[in-house]
Amino acid sequence: HIVERDPCSSKDVIAYYKCDGSFRDVCFGNNAVKYGNFPQPHPLSGILNGAADFESSRKLRIPSLNAYKWGSKLSVSLWFQSTSRSTAGIINNGAVYTDVVRNKTKVVLGSWEMRITRGVTESNENRIGAAIVTSHSAKAWDNITTVFSNHWHHLIMVYNGKKVGFYLDSHLKFSESLHGEIVTKNSEVVIGQTKYGTNYGSYDYGGYFSGFIDEVKLFKKALNAHEVQQLYWLKSV
Repeated sequence: HIVERDPCSSKDVIAYYKCDGSFRDVCFGNNAVKYGNFPQPHPLSGILNGAADFESSRKLRIPSLNAYKWGSKLSVSLWFQSTSRSTAGIINNGAVYTDVVRNKTKVVLGSWEMRITRGVTESNENRIGAAIVTSHSAKAWDNITTVFSNHWHHLIMVYNGKKVGFYLDSHLKFSESLHGEIVTKNSEVVIGQTKYGTNYGSYDYGGYFSGFIDEVKLFKKALNAHEVQQLYWLKSV
């Protein structure tokens, strides 16, 4: 008899959304709220059991994480499969974007974000964009790595107070030095939308994700490379 490890046993877990039949936080009650009647949990489409099924104008909100004090250590882990090539939010606590015309980072609502930015070719390739805002600097990147539509990918952001790193499918794709505490914002965590996006210098006020998102987990610690591998292969850490 195999006893599964308690996914909520770590004191470093902020919230965990399995997306299996509901969007509740299975650890601490920071439950996600649907935007109207959508998205819906899809019982058979996830990387592990069910997944959140996002189509046009669908998102999840997490009101209880409004104004959360993120501190100087944060890891955000999830699985996603995009079915479109438009600029779209994956997860954020309010959008942070880059003005590609003026080469400036503009803080709109939040302090961290991961999103999809449309690729520059006509293939099914998309770029992953990201941002983080600390007490010392604001950084946004439009192309930390590329992904293919209609494929499952595992994405993790790790910040340890000195450096931010982004892992795709267990491999470190991008890192940059910065320091300070992640700023606290009066904004909810949102899954499946970015309020503002960029697409070749213009702003997209929709920014809704199309596809599936699964196994969303937030930690108040900086995961190490071994723990990233565990999440990728075992779906738990």
